[in-house]
Amino acid sequence: MNQFKKAVLGAAVAVATMGAAVAAPQTVGGVTWDPDYLLDFASSSVQMHQIIDANGTVGGYGVVSTMNGTGQEQFCAGCELTIVFGGYTPTAGGTGATTNYTGGFVNIYVNNGPSTINPYDPLTVNAGNTGVGTLWLSLAGHEYNGATLLGTVNSMMPPNLSGLGQLDVVGGVAAAYFDTNAQIDGSDLAFSASFTQPYPGEPNHVVGTGNFYGMTSPVPEPSTYMMLGAGMLTLAALRRRKQR
Repeated sequence: MNQFKKAVLGAAVAVATMGAAVAAPQTVGGVTWDPDYLLDFASSSVQMHQIIDANGTVGGYGVVSTMNGTGQEQFCAGCELTIVFGGYTPTAGGTGATTNYTGGFVNIYVNNGPSTINPYDPLTVNAGNTGVGTLWLSLAGHEYNGATLLGTVNSMMPPNLSGLGQLDVVGGVAAAYFDTNAQIDGSDLAFSASFTQPYPGEPNHVVGTGNFYGMTSPVPEPSTYMMLGAGMLTLAALRRRKQR
């Protein structure tokens, strides 16, 4: 095999290696997920708290329980992911029992320190032990048809509230993996929430569950780029040699 063919083969191997690398499980900030999971990307929270301020603005906090089919002990061994959200402001345009909201943010933090949260007990999740650690993913409400969130009141006694919305990635150490524009209207993630449990002694505070849906875009390791670059440089050098 001549040198030119060897270089072509080397470049092909580098490209193939890149494909294999991006299919491997991704770990960012101690959080691991499988991009080959069939629902990629899906996470859920069995403990979400929503608080409605006197002016109707919605916010709250929670903890991520599962990610791409794995529990916290697998996707975040020795750590935890917590959620803080807020700034969702009611606006005109809703119909019936549904209220349109604009604005809003969702921030997800990874905490590698001591934890006081029991993910199975909503009474252990509060504003003081969520939003702690490194900002893993920062999201802003994505407005679609005049709303970033649709909140529906199915009943008040007992409470039965639901929400649907969409989000854009704006920061965090995992931002490059989730900034895909692959959801409705070019948003990055969709979310849903359901609240059916009143919090003791706080009439504007409810507890429930939440889910995030989307796609991830694996980011190749620098070494993979170096392999591909080396193959291409060799190819270019051999082409110049043949032209002399």
